[in-house]
Amino acid sequence: MSPRRPTAEIERFVQHWLADNLRVFPGLTNLALETDRLAAALTAHARDHGISGGDIHGAVGDIDTYLTTRYEQAAAAAA
Repeated sequence: MSPRRPTAEIERFVQHWLADNLRVFPGLTNLALETDRLAAALTAHARDHGISGGDIHGAVGDIDTYLTTRYEQAAAAAA
């Protein structure tokens, strides 16, 4: 088992990943499906970098809630 990374490092990883991968789709009718897609892609990429889903949860809280909030913020900013 590898040592746990600092929360701030994981937060930066998630923020950078979102900057590269979060896209707003005007008229999106199924945010839950988009959130699931983002969560799967984020956690897969994180695992490639030695970061577990539990590490992400410890840094940002519930990943679905976090991604939903971030998507809604990005959609509001794009409107």
